[in-house]
Amino acid sequence: MKDFSPIVMVLLTLGYGADRGAAQSDKWGNPTTQKAEFYAASDVPHSQIELTRQWHETAAKAWGNYGPLEFWIVGSSETAARKLDKRYCGVRKQKDPSLSLKHCLNRGHNFVSYAKDGNAGLNTRRNKNEKWSGFIITMSARRPGPEEEDYKPVVLHEYFHVYQHAHILSRNESVRESLNQKNPWWGEGGAEYMAQLLYSRQEGVRPGYLKETMKRKLRSLKDLRKGENIKDIPYGRRGRISYDLGAWFIAFIISRSSEESYRVRFFKELNSKGFEGAFVKSFGQSSKDLLDEFHNGFLQLDLEEQMKIIP
Repeated sequence: MKDFSPIVMVLLTLGYGADRGAAQSDKWGNPTTQKAEFYAASDVPHSQIELTRQWHETAAKAWGNYGPLEFWIVGSSETAARKLDKRYCGVRKQKDPSLSLKHCLNRGHNFVSYAKDGNAGLNTRRNKNEKWSGFIITMSARRPGPEEEDYKPVVLHEYFHVYQHAHILSRNESVRESLNQKNPWWGEGGAEYMAQLLYSRQEGVRPGYLKETMKRKLRSLKDLRKGENIKDIPYGRRGRISYDLGAWFIAFIISRSSEESYRVRFFKELNSKGFEGAFVKSFGQSSKDLLDEFHNGFLQLDLEEQMKIIP
């Protein structure tokens, strides 16, 4: 019998092979010509819809067009957000008739939450219970709003999450979580660095933008506890540390290998080799070893030396 690594054995035990066959038949993970769908609350200006569309197209051109993908754009009116929720649940029911309309309308984090609190997010629908697999990105009117520069890289950030999850074929939740990592250091760090990197390369973006942005992220170093590893910080109150330093870790491993090793090779190997197997094949060392070098070596350098890895 072939000597499988423990992570690959877990995937096989969970029926990963069947998932892979299903993914091939439903085209999950393959670039598509299908365009993203855009839905917006009644108080969202047309200019914000077009701005979101423009930056999605920038991301899809750079990283490939993956889907099915929906954008739902929420304004500041809670009444308009409530109406958009009804429309959203109608679309969900249309795409998957088995879905409970009542459950959808009563879900915890709905569009009214975005109208109140702002922010952006991705909902990846890929599981054993629903027929429809796809991606749902929500953008809002603030934190950041469309008048802020941050809105543009945030669209790119959310779309890089689409790229990440499109490269995980399984419908099994625990398998998907293991391949993307449960804590935010890897998934969020990758989305943040790749978004800021792509944005910095766009025409009209000021020289030095990326260095300024990454320098600000180093402020999270002061909140990192002695001996603490970014991979152990969960989402929540201190999650921002692993967003910021996770972005630096991605920059670090790219500087040690190449952008292609991270964005292309790693994701190409992910389903067959598991997270750790794909990591070693792409970067030549274990994640533990490179994280140790990052914490005990790179993060101890002075600022001038650290900034040398940022293009």
